[in-house]
Amino acid sequence: MHKKINNYIVGFLLVILTIFLSSCKDVFLRFKYQTIECQENSFDLRKISIKNDKVGSFADVQFGNFYHKIEILKNDVDWIFLGNKKLDLEVGIHKDSEKVEVRLKNIIKNLKCKKNIFRM
Repeated sequence: MHKKINNYIVGFLLVILTIFLSSCKDVFLRFKYQTIECQENSFDLRKISIKNDKVGSFADVQFGNFYHKIEILKNDVDWIFLGNKKLDLEVGIHKDSEKVEVRLKNIIKNLKCKKNIFRM
């Protein structure tokens, strides 16, 4: 009788563990590297590279042959927002599509860009 109860407890714990592990998308994720490559555009924005998507981290943004470190200002469920006051630049990256919104000074453009996410 005592052995039967222990088997039920072990089975129950295995079910709970399985549910927990399947619900956590990034349990064993060591790092994630995201690159966004944009089609030819008037800003000459070519690529955005994000190694760490936490607020306060920096992304590498390539305009032509020049790279700029742009701070991640906001990261919510749908968008990642980058900004640099010195350049008067804001970049919004939609997470579920290939849409990137760029505001440079008073010019606003919606760009279509290709995302690549490397997970390990």
